[in-house]
Amino acid sequence: MDPSRRPEPSELVSLAARGDPEAQRALVERLNRRTRAIALAILGNHADAEDATQNTLLEVLGAAAGYRGGSFLAWADRIAVRTAMRYARKRRLREARHDSDAPLEQLVVEGRAPAAHAVPRPIVDYLAELPETRRVALVLRHVMGYSIDEIAELTGVSPNTVKDRLLQGREQLRKNIRREIAIGVPRSGGRS
Repeated sequence: MDPSRRPEPSELVSLAARGDPEAQRALVERLNRRTRAIALAILGNHADAEDATQNTLLEVLGAAAGYRGGSFLAWADRIAVRTAMRYARKRRLREARHDSDAPLEQLVVEGRAPAAHAVPRPIVDYLAELPETRRVALVLRHVMGYSIDEIAELTGVSPNTVKDRLLQGREQLRKNIRREIAIGVPRSGGRS
């Protein structure tokens, strides 16, 4: 690889597929931040997102020989979404096996309710509470900026199913936020 120029993504993927260590390193560097953002948005947990990111990058390198051109980022995003969703399914299965009957934490209501426009907790916390399919649809649409048809292709469902997941996910987010505002859950970060 010529160090004086930055290769095009398709050339980089081709070189990585042939085992060029510099190309593999460059590919990982280009995708690391983006795949981590996708994993974190889908999984909602930094440790899990880090694991999923590493798995995604390994899968990208393993799939490099199968890259057929087109949008490099869309190709890599599909791998990142599939990997994060697979990781979330495995985590759910693990958690279901270890599920306990521990009581839910009691919400502590202190002082004043937050302002009507304030959200008591970070949005990522609310996203983590959604069913995986709704969370993935919302993240792909509102964080990653994908169209309904692109999300349908990435997740392997129909555009109408994507629309339903988006509608239901937004409604559930609104409901959870309104409930916490109504009962006076203090805003995170120590501010009320």
